[in-house]
Parts: sequence; C-alpha cells; structure tokens
Amino acid sequence: MFEISKYKDSNVKLSIRLPESIDNTLRKIAEAEEMSFNNVLVSCIKYALDNTDLTKYETKGKK
Repeated sequence: MFEISKYKDSNVKLSIRLPESIDNTLRKIAEAEEMSFNNVLVSCIKYALDNTDLTKYETKGKK
C-alpha cells in the first residue's frame, strides 16, 4: 500500500520538469498530508521502484 513518508536522507539536489497536471496533483497531496512536496515526490518514486521488476536493469555481465 502506498504511504507518504518523511525522508531525512534526501541529499541529492536535482532539477526536473513535470507535466503541470502531475505537479498540481503532487502539490495538492503535499498540502493535504501536511508534507513537503519533496517528501511526496520521493514517496511516489520509492513506491514505483519498489513495485517494479528491476532485474532487467541490473548490470549485464554480473556473475
């Protein structure tokens, strides 16, 4: 189940472009949950990665 968590170890700074509709939705969630936009975004990314089969992205040639 998807849960928004607080992340204190977020220390990589980057700039991204989002479709306006996604930005609006994430900001509404952040406001409703009284969380930062960053926490909502990181939670969404973590949930997506946790629920994706990442084996096809593992480094080729590992033994």
